[in-house]
Amino acid sequence: MAQELLFQTNCGASGDMILAALIDVLDAGKEFKQTFQNIGLAVSITVEVALKNHLKCKQVNIAIPAADHTATFGDIEKFIAATPFCPRIKDNAQRIFAHIFEAEAEVHGEAMKNVHLHEIGADDSLIDILGFCWLWEKLDCCPLYFTTLVTGRGSIQTRHGLLPVPPPAVLNLIRGLECRSGEIETELLTPTAAAILTACGSQTDGQRTFKALKTGCGGGHRSFDHVANILRVILAENEGLAANERIWVLEFSLDDCSGEMLAATSEKIFRAGAVDIFIAAGLMKKGRPGFMLTVLCDETDREKVIAAIFRESSAIGLRQRLEDRVVLQREVQVLHVADHDIKIKVSSWQGRIMNIKPEFEDVRLLAEDLAIPVKTAMQMALGAIHEKNGS
Repeated sequence: MAQELLFQTNCGASGDMILAALIDVLDAGKEFKQTFQNIGLAVSITVEVALKNHLKCKQVNIAIPAADHTATFGDIEKFIAATPFCPRIKDNAQRIFAHIFEAEAEVHGEAMKNVHLHEIGADDSLIDILGFCWLWEKLDCCPLYFTTLVTGRGSIQTRHGLLPVPPPAVLNLIRGLECRSGEIETELLTPTAAAILTACGSQTDGQRTFKALKTGCGGGHRSFDHVANILRVILAENEGLAANERIWVLEFSLDDCSGEMLAATSEKIFRAGAVDIFIAAGLMKKGRPGFMLTVLCDETDREKVIAAIFRESSAIGLRQRLEDRVVLQREVQVLHVADHDIKIKVSSWQGRIMNIKPEFEDVRLLAEDLAIPVKTAMQMALGAIHEKNGS
């Protein structure tokens, strides 16, 4: 059965609340602390049990020496690239940070490369975002949903003076989504949390049919009289035969783009939120060789993806249409191969297994650790699959 995550954002969300909720679901506090106190940041991390309005939750505390520094997107990219995590964790982290920098660039009327982040650029945000991606990877980056966003109300003090809640960057990140202010006069939805949820998830009205497998609660660092300051996440099993989704299809052609530029453009479109990109070579007008690009994206990311297409490529127009698609149920299992854990993805249709595939990154690491060719490691993984499931 396919799994999914549902964040119930009744009291907003922050980066550390998202971490705490996922740590609670995965029971990964000790491993999280060991991993993120050794990635090159001067931080001290504690994960503890707390009570919010008599409700038990997990709470993550990240202590960082006082510093007044800024960070550019280039700085963030370099740090993430140097971490020991797998490529998908790094790609997801860069995509989330790209959402933040793009939102800030729009607020300040600057090019993204010229934006310097203060509050968001701190080391704790690197822990929040990389930590989320590391925890999400443990669930094979399963579909993620969130309910109506509660932003808080009133004003907050920033480096740019007193700003209304939600502040401008958060408002850019949640544009087009359903939100409400709530009754609490403070900022409840932080830029980090808004970026994580909007870059990696989709909003739902809460009318989903699912079977709850586990729940986790992440507590914030403040307490309120009439509302428990917690973020609840439900790890659920989608009981439908297959997921029926609607997705936007964006198409455009380029006849003046080199292969290098095409690769760079595609990467930026992915970071803007594209689900997938297909590139086909073809013959354009006047006999020019060129490329046809087909980009898939969700409704929540469509404007950002279109903006990235026009900003990063030489396209002067595109075609768009909303289409239905059917997605097989997916389940991640773990096999033990030569003292290594290999994740396998099992895809099903109408209750029958259609495909079983080992995670290539795990196979690559197996080959590297055993000093054998990747094709040999793949044969070992497939052999373990056949032994467990039959040919």
